[in-house]
Amino acid sequence: MSSVLSVIVGFLLSGLIGNWLVQRWQARNWLHQQRFLGQEKEYTALKELADEIATLMGARLYHMQRVAFTLAASRTELLTGRLIDYEAAVVKWNERLTSFYVRLALLSSSELVYRLERTIHTRFQQTGQRLDRLIQARQGGGSINTGAVSEITKELTKIQINALGFNKTVLGIVEKRKSEVYFGIRLRFSWTTMKRFSTWQLVKALFVRDVNSLSILSTTLDS
Repeated sequence: MSSVLSVIVGFLLSGLIGNWLVQRWQARNWLHQQRFLGQEKEYTALKELADEIATLMGARLYHMQRVAFTLAASRTELLTGRLIDYEAAVVKWNERLTSFYVRLALLSSSELVYRLERTIHTRFQQTGQRLDRLIQARQGGGSINTGAVSEITKELTKIQINALGFNKTVLGIVEKRKSEVYFGIRLRFSWTTMKRFSTWQLVKALFVRDVNSLSILSTTLDS
């Protein structure tokens, strides 16, 4: 009788413990999955932001260059159509600019916000004002200072160089974020990272001559 009771009690205990372990494992996996989805969503948002900034930045720069070229070549018959395209590009850029600042700060860093403002947008404004004065002079029937147009062209080249550098930096951050989300981060053994190492890995560290050479690939599911 006692053996039967022991079997029943053992069965009940194993069932309860097993059920508890399964529920805990499922909850842990759900949390890991939610964390991964959150990081994947941030990566996707950052990638879309990088594409949008590059597209609108390139459009504004391109149409400024076209207008400057038209003024330099005295192609008055082309100016009206190109001004329409240029003004549309300026409006689109200005409409999205605040959104760019906010999303860059949230998804990356305030340093990129400062860089976009100082090396790109401020120069867009300054060069645009100079370009507008030449446009007004042309529309008023006045002559165009070819030296002024040349200076604007040089400034647009500098903006283009800054834009390429900015886009390269942002795309580098996007690729790094992608690698972290889908492939993990390599962590070197240290006092600050040792909690991310398993017990077996910590035991191995006791027998390694150069403990600083130890590293692991940590993914979202390991967090």
